[in-house]
Amino acid sequence: MNGKPKALMAGQRQGQPILLAAAILLGFLTVQAGQFVDGGQRLEFAAASLAHGAIYLAAVVAVLRWPGGRCSLGVILLTAVALRLMSIGAPPYLSSDVFRYVWDGRLGWEGISPYLYVPADNELIRFRDTAIYPYINQKEHAVTIYPPVAQWTFMTGVAIQDGVAGMKAVMALFEAVTVVALIGWLRAEGLPASRVLIYAWHPLPIWEFSSQAHLDAAATALLALGIWAAVQKRQGLTGALFACAALIKYFPVVLLPALWRRWDWKLPAALVATMAALYLPYAGEAGSDVFGFLGQHLGNEGYKAGYGFHAVWLLRDFKIADPPGWLYIAFALAAIFAIALWAVFGRGKAEFRPERLTLLGAAFVFLTSPHYPWYFGFLCALAVRYPHPALLTMTVTSVVLYLNRVGGHTWTDLYGLVYVLPLVVWAVWEAAIRVYPAASRLNQLWLRPDMAQTKL
Repeated sequence: MNGKPKALMAGQRQGQPILLAAAILLGFLTVQAGQFVDGGQRLEFAAASLAHGAIYLAAVVAVLRWPGGRCSLGVILLTAVALRLMSIGAPPYLSSDVFRYVWDGRLGWEGISPYLYVPADNELIRFRDTAIYPYINQKEHAVTIYPPVAQWTFMTGVAIQDGVAGMKAVMALFEAVTVVALIGWLRAEGLPASRVLIYAWHPLPIWEFSSQAHLDAAATALLALGIWAAVQKRQGLTGALFACAALIKYFPVVLLPALWRRWDWKLPAALVATMAALYLPYAGEAGSDVFGFLGQHLGNEGYKAGYGFHAVWLLRDFKIADPPGWLYIAFALAAIFAIALWAVFGRGKAEFRPERLTLLGAAFVFLTSPHYPWYFGFLCALAVRYPHPALLTMTVTSVVLYLNRVGGHTWTDLYGLVYVLPLVVWAVWEAAIRVYPAASRLNQLWLRPDMAQTKL
């Protein structure tokens, strides 16, 4: 009776030196990466982030092998806070999005709809300054792209401090909400809370959410809360939370098929009612313009023509085929719809299959092939429950998308690393677990399929 607890405690202690060593190395790399951002050195920043990712993956293996107790969780959370404090002072040189956030927040407090005027409009001349206005992207011809809950988030940031610092503060608060929600989700499923390291130490949220203040931090927090609510069988609350998340960034709705209890209409009813109520204050004044610059943005990114998608780009670049954009879009929609149907009907009415939740999110990102690293951020939250090596590979390598304007790197190079390499990792992993018993045991440790039948 006494031998087992002692062995367990010894195993838990075995993982702590690895976590401490990883924490120290990550602190060093974060300071270095901050200096690279400050100097506008994107190539060096990407290299530091990839090195961070390698150490992070070692820490992930350690925390899965030796989950530890409260001490390990304390080290994980303190390190997560320290890494964000080290990174938050870096200037927004990786992206200019935060300047639009501040601008929209200012307009919100003045009662001016950001869907009606481009920043350069003479109606808004009194808001121009030297700290924010010059750095707003597409200020001459683009109204805002961001939905209503995003606008309230921007107003909150401006209320904290009218500037970049206020927006960083509000995104850091959302990150704290995400960590709390993920710990709640893990505990609700009987898993060690220390697995929150998979999100909290990942380089992508550290830099894209807390440091560069991307809005995806808010959407990720609300979808994490929504998943936690779903695991607790609160379908109405899940629908309301996902409605708020979708009115920050639209992508969270793709996860709902894996969370919906079939024929329980509380979730879809709450989703539709909440979205309608939140859009109403803006729709009355802006009408159809409430969707802002979204359509034109998709065209600017090459999605309408097709070349914005990695698969189309690679097929054309290697002269394999030249499919029209509409054909690929039809294929991608059909694939996501098929996975969604499988997520809904390929399980018992009240079952929760986390691998299908993660697959929906990963398939959406893979098929839509975002051009910016922060669009991968919400996958880091899903990974705490289903940390597949291919998923971690895709999220860690997404930083190289910053190199499209550095050192002659082409989109072919970048797409190959971010979207093709994870497929190779997935194929090798699946082959290994079928051939090697040791790999199969590691797969059970890594993915915990025995927990995949949790009831909603």
